[in-house]
Amino acid sequence: METKFLKEALFKGKTANAVKTGTILNLGRFWLRNAGCHIVYRGQDGKMDYEKIQAVMNLDSSQVSLANQALPANTIWHYIRRQVSCCGLESPDSPACIVGIDSNGDMIGNAPNPPLDLVIRNMAGGKLKLRWRYTPIAEVVTPTGFNIYMDSGSGFAFNTPEDAVSYNLGGNGEFEWTSDALADGQRYRFCVRSYCETGGESQNTNFIAAIADAQGPDAIAGLRASWSEN
Repeated sequence: METKFLKEALFKGKTANAVKTGTILNLGRFWLRNAGCHIVYRGQDGKMDYEKIQAVMNLDSSQVSLANQALPANTIWHYIRRQVSCCGLESPDSPACIVGIDSNGDMIGNAPNPPLDLVIRNMAGGKLKLRWRYTPIAEVVTPTGFNIYMDSGSGFAFNTPEDAVSYNLGGNGEFEWTSDALADGQRYRFCVRSYCETGGESQNTNFIAAIADAQGPDAIAGLRASWSEN
C-alpha cells in the first residue's frame, strides 16, 4: 500500500495524521517510529474514512482509548485497525469492531441480526398475529429472544416492550406472536427487535400495521369437496 503518511509529511508538513504516526520531516529527513505502530480508522455504515486517524497504538498495546467520539443517535459505526511499518506502509484492515448508538445516544453492545420478513394477520376476537424469520448468517452474537413493540397511536416506546418471544435455535428460523384482544377498529403498528443476554438489541425501526377486527377474518367461501371410490 502507498506510504501516504510520508507524502503528507513531505508536501504538507506537520499534519495531524503525520504527527500521530510519528512521521515528521525535520532537518531534511523523516523521523519515524522505529518499530512502527497500529492506527485506528472509523467509518459509518461500513464506509471507512481512511483520511483521518482516530487513534494510534504501540505494537505491543492490547487496547486504546478514543477521544472525541460524539456519535449521533440511531447510527452504526465501524472501527478497524491497521499496522504501519517504520517505512509508512499500511497492512490490510483488521476485522471490524461494530458500535451501535441507540435512540438515546447511548452505546449498545454487540447486537444480533434484525428480524426479517415481518408479516401480520387478523385473528378471531380482535387479536393480531405477527410472524417473522431470523437468519444467523454473519451474526455477531446469537439472540436470546425478540422484543415486541406496539404503537396504538402515540408512537413506539422502545424502552418498554409489549412482550418478548424466546429464541429457539432448534427451530426452523420462523417465529410468531399473538396479541391479546385489541380495540375493534383501532390501527396498531408493531416492530420486532432481536436482543441478546448482554443487553444488545437490533436497532431496526421497520414496522408493520393492521386494524384490529373483533369479528376476525372472513370465513372461506365457495369451498367445495367431492368424494368418489375408485
